[in-house]
Amino acid sequence: MRTRIFTVLATCCAVTLSGCAPPQDTQSAHTTTTEETYPFETWESPPKPTMIPLPPDREYVEAFDKFDPNNTLYDLCDTLTPEQLADIGLEKDTVTNRESKPFIDCGMRETNLVDGQNGGFNVSTHFARYSWLRDHGLIIDATFPGIDERIYFSNLPQGNTNRHCDAAVSTSHGRISITYTYSGDGKPTKDELCWKAYETLEKLRTKGNFT
Repeated sequence: MRTRIFTVLATCCAVTLSGCAPPQDTQSAHTTTTEETYPFETWESPPKPTMIPLPPDREYVEAFDKFDPNNTLYDLCDTLTPEQLADIGLEKDTVTNRESKPFIDCGMRETNLVDGQNGGFNVSTHFARYSWLRDHGLIIDATFPGIDERIYFSNLPQGNTNRHCDAAVSTSHGRISITYTYSGDGKPTKDELCWKAYETLEKLRTKGNFT
């Protein structure tokens, strides 16, 4: 399913009381505390980042020239070793797809998942442009305060938009795209989904020096 969804892009560009009450004795009083747990917990502690609207006149200039025959895509799937991926808490969990050219695509997952964080990442590079995504109504007109202004967020051409978010950035070697798809029983917000995608995009981009 993941590969089928992303082929569309390839084509266009070519919680309760904790524990039991302690035993009571007649000499001292005990206090119990209440701890909240959540079905979907992205951050270890608050505050959670909240998206803000993009300026209505936003323009986006691509960093790549898709018509340059000598341009090659960054390979996030196979450039980093398993050890390097482990350093940032990731591991590859599908083979790399190179059938649709120019397009490189693979699946990754977090190695230290906590309860409620069921999901995975689709990691890809290609020459899909911001303008195409905007014209097809896929751009999410919001971003997080203080992040790289070239990073933008979108929905997939197909699938449940309440379960995924794509974070991307245009580079000289193609559009780096990280889609987080949640597969648990909780109901994460769009902000949570997009933040997960953004976090992984930044980890991979920094680790591989993909600029």
